[in-house]
Amino acid sequence: MMTEDQAHEKLKVLKWPDGIPTCPICGSKQSWQVDARKWKCRGKRIDATTGKERWCYYQYTITTQTHLHSRKRSLKHILAACLSFVNGVLGAAALRQRREIKNSYKTPFVFQHRIRAAIDAANQKQLADGPFMEGEVEIDGMFVTGRKVKLKAPITDEKELEKFFETYRETHTALVVVRERRAGGSDVPGRVRTIHVAKEGDSIPFIRRVVKTGTTIHADYSSQYNPLRMFYPMQRVNHSKTYKEGDACTNQAESFFSRVRAAKEGVYRSWRKKYVSWYGVEMAWREENSRIPNGDQVDLVLKALLQLGRSPITGYWQEHKRKPLF
Repeated sequence: MMTEDQAHEKLKVLKWPDGIPTCPICGSKQSWQVDARKWKCRGKRIDATTGKERWCYYQYTITTQTHLHSRKRSLKHILAACLSFVNGVLGAAALRQRREIKNSYKTPFVFQHRIRAAIDAANQKQLADGPFMEGEVEIDGMFVTGRKVKLKAPITDEKELEKFFETYRETHTALVVVRERRAGGSDVPGRVRTIHVAKEGDSIPFIRRVVKTGTTIHADYSSQYNPLRMFYPMQRVNHSKTYKEGDACTNQAESFFSRVRAAKEGVYRSWRKKYVSWYGVEMAWREENSRIPNGDQVDLVLKALLQLGRSPITGYWQEHKRKPLF
């Protein structure tokens, strides 16, 4: 295992590639070094109260104002936890990580949610720059929460099917995936994004934010996706008859949901409704980066954790500090 100094140097390179400590408040690269792992800003910033310029003098470390803010564990244990997280093909149960790193259950539970929240924040930053998926994209949805609905008799017509779905949606919510197909001749994998919604039709604004105009979208015959025809050329496949009609299919989206089901039932056992969005982000990240070596995956996780902005799950176990997540 790395020493604490080696772990600090690794994080320093990932956070500040140019090697110059940068103040998280004013962005100044001018600072005094208080000790080996702490700096004091000597830049200037505008005071929010008076509106006048004043000296910053903010003291910060490598994890200040990041998703690792208010950490209790050492940096070398954080690196070990990140490695344990990426080593799980379908995910890493908090109980397993507790045994590996010898923590209490609370520590890996919160830390894994910090990772998911950090990846989600990185995705939101990408969305701010506009749609990025192009070429051919597959979309599909699956129900992820709620109890199984037992059928008294087989469904025989469309009205009975729609009535079943109305009952189903009262207790279930949907995870919708938007998956970009790999371009022909390219080694770069297609990007994967998810959104947790009450019903699949609610994902249309998200799809428009993610997918560039002119991109061909593959979807099933669900009427909830019909409004997308106004913005994109679409190819539809009737899953009640076949899995593929000509070039139209959603097999890669279905493949993603196979990973989701295996993770939900085999690793995590159950997902609380308010965390489904983060679990979906994690599964999409694992699918998108499945061909990347584990060491590079650890670096991607650390870069996400070291971006500015405190984690929304900070203070989860301290009720007096707890903030609403959604």
